[in-house]
Amino acid sequence: MSDSETDRYDDEVAGFRQPMVTSVGIILGFLLGFLANWAAESDKAPALATPSDYALAGTLGISMVCFVVVLFRLLDNRVVERPGLRYRTTLRLYMASMTIAGVGLAAALIL
Repeated sequence: MSDSETDRYDDEVAGFRQPMVTSVGIILGFLLGFLANWAAESDKAPALATPSDYALAGTLGISMVCFVVVLFRLLDNRVVERPGLRYRTTLRLYMASMTIAGVGLAAALIL
């Protein structure tokens, strides 16, 4: 990557990287804390007993895996040919992860 491309990348994407890394860390922390609290509350009964439990656990699991992929893509320091395109794909995956987690929580409330 030439100096002008590096400058362009810094102008386009670098300012969004750190806030997204921070937000992914916070959201993953909340999800893990929620799951740990949920598992600790059900000492005598299994945590996965109803369809809503399975829906919630499945969607939160998928969401957490997607968030880890987002975090990997953000922290990957390999030079890519089109950083703006890579960032947009990462942003879409980030938003999909948020949506999946929200759908799982909504499903748990409805079911």
